[in-house]
Amino acid sequence: MRWVKAVVLAFSTYTRFPVPQIKWDDDAIKLSIAFLPIIGAVIGCFIWGWQYLCAAANFSPVFFAAVAAAVPVLITGGIHMDGFCDTCDALASWQSSERRLEIMKDPHIGAFALIRYVIYILIYFALLYELQIRGISAGIAFLYPLPRLFAAWSAMLLPNARKGGMLAAFTENADRRKVCAVLAVFTFIAVFCWVWFTLPYGIAALALTLPVAFWYRHTALKYFGGVTGDTTGFYLQICELTLLAGLLLGEAVTVWL
Repeated sequence: MRWVKAVVLAFSTYTRFPVPQIKWDDDAIKLSIAFLPIIGAVIGCFIWGWQYLCAAANFSPVFFAAVAAAVPVLITGGIHMDGFCDTCDALASWQSSERRLEIMKDPHIGAFALIRYVIYILIYFALLYELQIRGISAGIAFLYPLPRLFAAWSAMLLPNARKGGMLAAFTENADRRKVCAVLAVFTFIAVFCWVWFTLPYGIAALALTLPVAFWYRHTALKYFGGVTGDTTGFYLQICELTLLAGLLLGEAVTVWL
């Protein structure tokens, strides 16, 4: 039963789906972060359905890309994009780690966050459009579990910058053995599906996520003293963009060769 509660808790925290409201059970909290990739799979199903509808109705690549870029935000309520914006503001401040953590708590969006958000969305849209017109959009639906896996692993393996907060609640008292076992199974399934449906470009995309992971670890430890819910959302969004860019880069290199 606590596994079911853990899944429900993950969906109630990280999506806008009207799931049953349950009490914050300590046993469920210890496991819930392991099911973050399932939310990515649900997003992928919606993207796949949208791709099918666009093909059936002969919608333009522009329309496909615009809606596909909005789907993850609509499903999650923008919780990860909020972390992206908060982290951008904090990084642009060039203040101490303590001050950066305070900036991320500010509910107002700053100029640097807005600028980088607009740039992010423009690049995200452009990548989706390019992949669609090049006929290599089949693997996009399998993309979304991967960034959530990377984010969950980083949250479990890197130190928390705060003693409190949502991420600390999900990770500090987590049943690490069971969470890591579940994440390992999901990682195998997600990577297999991604590579199977995106060969040969998917391997190039995965390769790009390695330097991004090292960069994020360095950034989180140097500028914040660890990870927070906001920096984890920031990392998740960067991984989504990296995987899309990797698909396009892989295709371009293949054509060039």
